[in-house]
Amino acid sequence: MTPRFTPIRLTMLILVLGGMVGGAVARPASPEARAWADNVWTAALEGDQGHIEVLLGEPVSAGIAPEARSAFIEDVELWQAHEREDAEYTRSRMAKARAEMLEAQQDDDPLEALRLLLEMQTLSPNFADPLQDPAVQSLLADAEAAISSWRTESKLFYAQQGLLRLRAVYEDTGMHDAWDRLTTAYETVSDQMKLLRRYRFDEFHRRYVAFHRGRGDEVKEEYSPRLDTRWMDEVRDADIETASMAMEIALSEHVESVGIGPLLKGGIAALRVLTDDAFLAPTFNSLSDDEAVAAWQAALSATEASLEVPGAHVSLERTMQRIQSANADTIALPEGVLWREFTDGAMDELDRFSQVIWPYEFEQFQRQMRGKFVGVGVQIKETLLGEIQVVTPLEGKPAFYAGVKADDIIATVDGDSTAGWTVHDAVRNITGPADTKVVLGLRREGVDNLIEVPIIRGVIRMPTVKGWRKNGVGDDGRSDWDWMIDPEDRIGYIRLTGFDQETKGDLLRAVATMRRNQPLNGLVLDLRYNPGGLLDLAAFVSNLFVPKGDLVTGEDRNGRLTFRFPARSVECYLGGVPTVVLVNRGSASASEIVAGCLQAHEAAVVLGERSFGKGSVQTVHPVGPEARLKVTNQYYRLPPASDESSGRLVHKRPGSTDWGVMPDLVVKMSVDDWEASERLRIRAEQAVSALKLPEPEEDVSKTDQEPNPADVGPPDIDRLINDGYDPQLELALLLLQTQILAETSDKADATPNQMAGGPVIDLRSRAGGR
Repeated sequence: MTPRFTPIRLTMLILVLGGMVGGAVARPASPEARAWADNVWTAALEGDQGHIEVLLGEPVSAGIAPEARSAFIEDVELWQAHEREDAEYTRSRMAKARAEMLEAQQDDDPLEALRLLLEMQTLSPNFADPLQDPAVQSLLADAEAAISSWRTESKLFYAQQGLLRLRAVYEDTGMHDAWDRLTTAYETVSDQMKLLRRYRFDEFHRRYVAFHRGRGDEVKEEYSPRLDTRWMDEVRDADIETASMAMEIALSEHVESVGIGPLLKGGIAALRVLTDDAFLAPTFNSLSDDEAVAAWQAALSATEASLEVPGAHVSLERTMQRIQSANADTIALPEGVLWREFTDGAMDELDRFSQVIWPYEFEQFQRQMRGKFVGVGVQIKETLLGEIQVVTPLEGKPAFYAGVKADDIIATVDGDSTAGWTVHDAVRNITGPADTKVVLGLRREGVDNLIEVPIIRGVIRMPTVKGWRKNGVGDDGRSDWDWMIDPEDRIGYIRLTGFDQETKGDLLRAVATMRRNQPLNGLVLDLRYNPGGLLDLAAFVSNLFVPKGDLVTGEDRNGRLTFRFPARSVECYLGGVPTVVLVNRGSASASEIVAGCLQAHEAAVVLGERSFGKGSVQTVHPVGPEARLKVTNQYYRLPPASDESSGRLVHKRPGSTDWGVMPDLVVKMSVDDWEASERLRIRAEQAVSALKLPEPEEDVSKTDQEPNPADVGPPDIDRLINDGYDPQLELALLLLQTQILAETSDKADATPNQMAGGPVIDLRSRAGGR
């Protein structure tokens, strides 16, 4: 946890941040203006979008500066035009997607048809609505039949993609039986593919090539033979002692208390998948012995049956010893393979966030927990063919200045080939002590020879606090941001992409900058696609806006209180500042704590789409010298809203309908809008990069398609609003502008645009008498 500030440091911060709770609120332009603005805010908190549209279209004039009112009306009219354009686009795109879906179905391409159906669902007000279409019902039947055939023919890539898309069709539709059935099937096929990739990479690669050729894609046919034996490193030090300790801790700590039976059955099921098919026989010769495999399967069945005997005591130790003996007597799999697969299968029975971090992944796990490391500053991934590919160089970091580019293939590190490396291998070799040199050998499209790039390592961290407009990068590698999305009205913008140990300091610096010499009249807090992070940082961010009451609490499987974060008024630096929080389906965990807390305390309007629904807390336990168990042992509970006796659990459980943070105002964004907005953000940041990156080139192979509009025209971040690419942000800004407009007097002696900084209770009492 980040150390708390001492009283002396707090006093200094208060002086720097200014506008603390209890600061003065400017007088409204007129009672009518204040009442109008309060009605807008009340309608937003209550989710009454129809009333908001009426109020925005009819701003009062009494006491408001005419030029300010005229400018606001222009902004509203632009928003209304964007709303009409979006509605027309949605109608036309829905019709086009449906026509293309039917065409794909006629062409016997269920994967493409399912993709188009998913697009129809994202465009629909309700995900379940398109499923009432008879043509869609026919497609769903055809897709089920195709997937069944693919599974029978062991076309795993086709089956996995089909199940992935088909189960996504049923997500959030209330059709839980279909979702559960397809999820089980998808997990089974995914387990088969995971085993194939780990233990038979040659066969995995063959099927990968066949799948992409069948889809008409270009595909690379070569791969490193080292990938065939990498599994030996992945199962290193996996043994019965580690497996036993992980199981025992999971049984005592997990929040759901599932019991020993399901864990053992999950482990047995994983071992059964391992030997269900002979496709792993080239790696493990004993699997070609039908008699040995049959004896092994019989032993697994007998062990599983012993777990069902009524009244019998199930012993973890005896059951695991029984499995170990059966393996030794039949197929004799390596111990590391046996216990890694068994333990991973058992953990899968808990939840998606509980897992064993094995020695092979331990170093990378430690690095992620620290939040910063010494390296060259490059994001990498492993392609399906086992190549180490650059996702992006981090601006202002050593790799960026050295000229490393996105999509480069890292072929060598200090002269050693990366063939067969995982991301963990690459990270282990690229990172090292600060101020030391590493040489990356890069393969780049269009360049025949290997490019060798020497880079001096430095301290790297991923910034989690971003502003509105990027001005450049300082000598220290930090981005220089303009935090004002509306400089005239003094409305700030903060985008949090995570919650790590550096977030607190960066956020306080941003607030201090926004309040330097001038007031902060409103704030957009953008938590979209923020996956979460540290719990105490989520409480700290919430406390910035909430002066009293609980911020978040936790409870164990018995409902007992496990932690409580109360608000501290001295840390409520932004209390009373009109705030809109943006969330979407990618907002999870810590970001849901912040959004849900501010919503419960009515400290902000929450706008966007329903959040992800991860309301669980994981703790990490040692289960070996370089092995850890990460287990979900608590749920967090949001503070109760004014009409609730207890707060909500936001965790999404199977079959649940109440999960996540539901925005006060639901404003959807199409896939095209989100893609365009992100492309424009990237272009705007690249435009001020220390190294100028090329503008996107037109793909001559797609001349029949219109270019993405975000790639045309100036890379100006203001186009997100002016061109309507981000309807969520556009409405958020209008809501905040109503609060400033009500304080913009037409009197010559009035002090304009200074309204925020009062207690949260002042803002509430103005908005609807609460």
